[in-house]
Amino acid sequence: MANAISGNSTMIDILDAINAIKPDVECMVYNSYNRDKFFVIWENDNEAIAREDIIKKYDELVLNRPMRLLREERNRRLQETDWWVLPDRTASQEQTDYRQALRDLPSTSSPELDENGQLSNVTWPNKPE
Repeated sequence: MANAISGNSTMIDILDAINAIKPDVECMVYNSYNRDKFFVIWENDNEAIAREDIIKKYDELVLNRPMRLLREERNRRLQETDWWVLPDRTASQEQTDYRQALRDLPSTSSPELDENGQLSNVTWPNKPE
C-alpha cells in the first residue's frame, strides 16, 4: 500500500489516484495534495506508474467525488431504514416511497461540492415518521 507523508483524509489526493490504479504498489508521495507539484518515490521502479496516468486518474476521482459522496450518504440513509423492510413487518407506502426516492437520487440529482467540500445541490427526500 502506498504511503503519504501528510494529508487530509476528507479530500482526494495523488495517493488515492495511485491506489486506484495499483492498490499494492509501494511508494512515498510528497505534496500529495498538489496535482501539479507532487513527487513520488517508488519502492520498485518496475511498479512505477506514469505521471500522466496518475494525473488522469486523480482528475477522474475529483470529478466523481460529488456522486461518490451522494451514494455514501444515500446508502447510509437506506441502511438506517432497512429494518422497515424486514420479512416480519410490512413497510408503509410512505416508507417504500422514501426508500425508492433514495435509490433514485443518483439518476435524478446533479451533486456538487460547496467551498467547504460539502455535498450540495441535492434535494433529499423527507423521511416519514
